[in-house]
Amino acid sequence: MPTAARNPILARLRFLGTLMLGAYLLINLILVALAPVTTGWSTWSVTALAVPPMVLGMVYLVIPIARR
Repeated sequence: MPTAARNPILARLRFLGTLMLGAYLLINLILVALAPVTTGWSTWSVTALAVPPMVLGMVYLVIPIARR
């Protein structure tokens, strides 16, 4: 039996750590991809454009990977 399965606190910390790392990498990837298109845009506009792919990426990519 893996250590994380025996200790729910370690399993939860591993899950949260994976989510944080995945979210960090995903948002930076999205912002880098949008940078050439959004040069000179306000922060609010860039954020409005970045949120939909971020939500989809979290729901269909990061969270399923973290749950494994």
